[in-house]
Amino acid sequence: MSKASKSWAGAFLAAAVAAGLTATAIPAQAGTRAAPAAHPPKAAPVVVASGLHNPRAVRVQADGSVLVTEAGNGSGGPCTTPGTRCLGLTGSLYRVKGSRQGRVVTGLPSEMGVRADGSTAVNGAIQAEATAKGTYRVVYGLNGTPAIRAALGPDAAPLGTLSIAGGRALGDLADHEGRLDPDSVLGNNEVFSNPHNFARDGRDFLVTDAAANTLIRVHPDGTTTTEFVFPNSILPAASPAGQPLAPAGQTEAVPTGIVRGRDGAFYLATMGGMHEGLSRVWRYVPGSRPTVFATGLTDVTDLALAPDGDLIALSYGTRTSLPPADPGPGALTRINKRTGALTPIDTGNRLNMPAGVTVSRNGDIYVTNNALGTSGQLLKFPAR
Repeated sequence: MSKASKSWAGAFLAAAVAAGLTATAIPAQAGTRAAPAAHPPKAAPVVVASGLHNPRAVRVQADGSVLVTEAGNGSGGPCTTPGTRCLGLTGSLYRVKGSRQGRVVTGLPSEMGVRADGSTAVNGAIQAEATAKGTYRVVYGLNGTPAIRAALGPDAAPLGTLSIAGGRALGDLADHEGRLDPDSVLGNNEVFSNPHNFARDGRDFLVTDAAANTLIRVHPDGTTTTEFVFPNSILPAASPAGQPLAPAGQTEAVPTGIVRGRDGAFYLATMGGMHEGLSRVWRYVPGSRPTVFATGLTDVTDLALAPDGDLIALSYGTRTSLPPADPGPGALTRINKRTGALTPIDTGNRLNMPAGVTVSRNGDIYVTNNALGTSGQLLKFPAR
């Protein structure tokens, strides 16, 4: 995997988009079935919260509250030397419940990396959920290896793990990649980890690792096993190279969102290397081989479940966005639960570099917007 090109629009996912040679056949997949007209527009979006610090995932909790994960802003001080990484405890969890809102957890690790051109990317807490014991489970990105994490000092220990906020690690995804490098079977030639989203499966958790191109199972005793290695995608003939370590004609999958459907299957999104139309949504029943459920999407970073069982996919951008290209506006797409057919949702062109999506019981759609920097928003698209 290419460090230089492990970025989500050159910014915050910092996941693998470089390609690797694969002899693994792509499972049979559904054809692209985009509906010709947009889904009826919702009411104008409401800004529920603003001034969020690199917001990532958003999830509706069991009590109906809405929880936003903030990756923070690194050390919170100067961090300008190219090639360096600065760590701070500026990450947090932001909760909205009725008319009350604010940060309920602070002091989570946040890492800022400075690129050769002086631009920066922040990594830290990506997704969180409340536990029955009043704590929070958090999955943390890393954009690196266990050695890189260790070099950042003891405060960086949660990066690359699924952990209790401020407490013990439930599973170390970075260690899993460092020991096993599962996608090396595809010819992807660099060890790199960047955990992204998780979902419960019984007593276990399933976690996507965007840089490792894997779905990893975390067991109750903290051990990890590789559940699935996402095969590389085939690039259109006219696609720009943009990924110097990638074999011609291929790009890594970059898995991101995961949600459990009404049918009990897990649905998983891949970004398709930031190439237009190459995102996939996979359907996975544990114990069987995953299959591709929907195609034709672009830069999908998260998935949510609508009240009627359809999927809602969030796209960070809508066109090929290999750095330094503009990814275009973000998008929401409804995916039919039975056929995989795609229907665009009218967002009033309000999505700019969005990161996470969730849907309430009554159909309100929440999206974290402006997800790069400290002017992030939580938007609500009310159900009609």
